[in-house]
Order: sequence, then structure tokens, then C-alpha cells
Amino acid sequence: MTRPRLLLASTSPRRSRLLTEGNLAFALVEPGPEPLGRGSPRELAAFRAREKARGARFDPREAVPVLGVDTVVDLGGTEYGKAETRADAEAMLLRLAGQVHHVHTGHCLFHPASGAMVEELATSEVVFAVPSAAQLAAWLDSGLWRGKAGAYGIQDPLAAFASLSAGALDTVIGMHVDAVRRLLARLEAGGAS
Repeated sequence: MTRPRLLLASTSPRRSRLLTEGNLAFALVEPGPEPLGRGSPRELAAFRAREKARGARFDPREAVPVLGVDTVVDLGGTEYGKAETRADAEAMLLRLAGQVHHVHTGHCLFHPASGAMVEELATSEVVFAVPSAAQLAAWLDSGLWRGKAGAYGIQDPLAAFASLSAGALDTVIGMHVDAVRRLLARLEAGGAS
């Protein structure tokens, strides 16, 4: 078994898949509690990633860093989080329809043994078409909106109304793998932020 390079403090299957596809060996740990925080959507993504990494539950004998990640949908400075109900998801999607918005993903790599911490925020831009009534209903009926910032998953074929216009697709999915590689290199080189 390959020794993990990091501990992923996340319950997201999408983040696990991105690390696996990026050939980064990792083990899963429970993230710290979801903090509320205050600030702009960019600041919230960074703050929550930091708190998830620092508050993660793991075996203290592990000698690898902990990665916390948080993704925020930002329309004009307003955060669009995870919808609680189908009605919430529909309202959120209708507000995003016909708009260009940003997706910020905060990454924090924290080494508990040394206290070293490095961070990076990745931002992408997404264009939302106005979905037809049939497209919207199919998406909502699928239930795939659950657990996703902005109530959509750009990688899902039923969410064809969302398209990337700038930045990296994986940032919108939930983790920019190149950012994680840079953070690992910085931490291994002793460059904490």
C-alpha cells in the first residue's frame, strides 16, 4: 500500500476522485466542523478551508499534512452555498440563470507536527445559460444538486446550462489539483505562509 502524501479532510467523493485521478496518494479523515465565518466569498472559502484542515480528526501519529478545501459560488459578492431543499435549489439556480459568476476554492495544507501551513485560493468563472423548464426540472429531479455549492455540478451532463468561461474546471468541481501539488511542494520545501 502506498503511503499517503496527505490526509484529505473532506467527505466529498468529488474531491477524493480528483486526487485519485491526479495520482496523489491520500487517506481520508473527518474535517473540522463547518465554520460560519464572515467576509467576502473569497475570504470565506479560504477561512473554511483553513478551519477544516486545522480542526480535522486524525491519528496524531500520522506524519503527513492535512488538506482542507472549501468551494464557494460567488455571484456579485453574494455566496451561494448548498441548497437544503429542492425549492432552495430551484431558487438558487434561477438567480444564477443568465449570469456570469465566480467559483472560489480555498485550499489549506496544514502540518500538525510542525504547525506549518500553506494556502492557495483558485478562482474560475462560470457562465450560466437560462435553462429551459424541462432542463431545470430534469436537474432538480435528479437530486444531483444536493451537497453542491450553487446547487449545480458543472461536470454532470444534466447541468449543461453551466459552462466554464475562465480558469480550471476542477476548481469548480471542488479542488484545483495543481494548487494541491504547489502547496505540497511549498510545504516540503519549508515555505509556510
